[in-house]
Amino acid sequence: MLKKLIKVTSILLLVGFSFFYTEKVTKIARSKDPIMVKINDIKKSNVVSQVEPIIYNDEYVPGINGCEINVDESYNKMKSVGEFKEELLVMKEIENNHNTSNKYIISGNKVLKNVSIIFLIDKEIKDELINFLSSKNLSANFFIDGNYLEKDLITIKFISENNNIYYLGNNRKYEEDYMLYNNNLISMNGNNESEYCIVNTKDDNTLKLCSDYKMKTIKSDYIKDNIYTTVKTNLSNGSIFTFDTDKIDEIKVSINYMLSKGYNIVTLDKLLDESNKCE
Repeated sequence: MLKKLIKVTSILLLVGFSFFYTEKVTKIARSKDPIMVKINDIKKSNVVSQVEPIIYNDEYVPGINGCEINVDESYNKMKSVGEFKEELLVMKEIENNHNTSNKYIISGNKVLKNVSIIFLIDKEIKDELINFLSSKNLSANFFIDGNYLEKDLITIKFISENNNIYYLGNNRKYEEDYMLYNNNLISMNGNNESEYCIVNTKDDNTLKLCSDYKMKTIKSDYIKDNIYTTVKTNLSNGSIFTFDTDKIDEIKVSINYMLSKGYNIVTLDKLLDESNKCE
């Protein structure tokens, strides 16, 4: 019995070593393949550097992921045609692996000329505002109080066709008892997931609660008065403007000013997206 066990063990070790040796020989042979040599030669010169996020203690400004050559996929594609061809290079993302669960997001990245506008809604969504956004072919973000959210789902469905809907809390307060219900209302009746909370002053309880629900917390000043002046003074790449007012005419003038300066008005998910298509 012992001899048989030793024999089986020896065979298994031999088979394992054979696989290991074969794999090692294959890797060595591939590394000397002219196609692989050429890919490795140009790998460093084809890196698109990351735009690193900016972190101020508990505040976060997103960056942009970088790109580098996917060596294995590029090699496999070129090997199938038998020669090195630059147009067959495959790129892959280099991700910014920063934890934002304990951070307040205060703007989008400072590279792209994008901004985002937010409307806080407690009771009513003005038709004049929706019509203006539609006439400009713009998409905005509506944070809606839970007390109003379930009362007018028809309007929510309508505006979510071109805009994003998020939960504002109940009476502007995020509480455990209402989070799941209201997030599900948005998910079922809108075209986006309710993945952001919003505050105008730091609130660590909200930050933690939203993080527990896999939501990110936006910190943004709420604009009530001097709308145009505030927008004009603070307009820059990545700006988030949060309107807490019914002064539609001033909002329209401010939005027109943003557009006249060449800014793209995008939804939060696009403004805060760190991905890179690496094309």
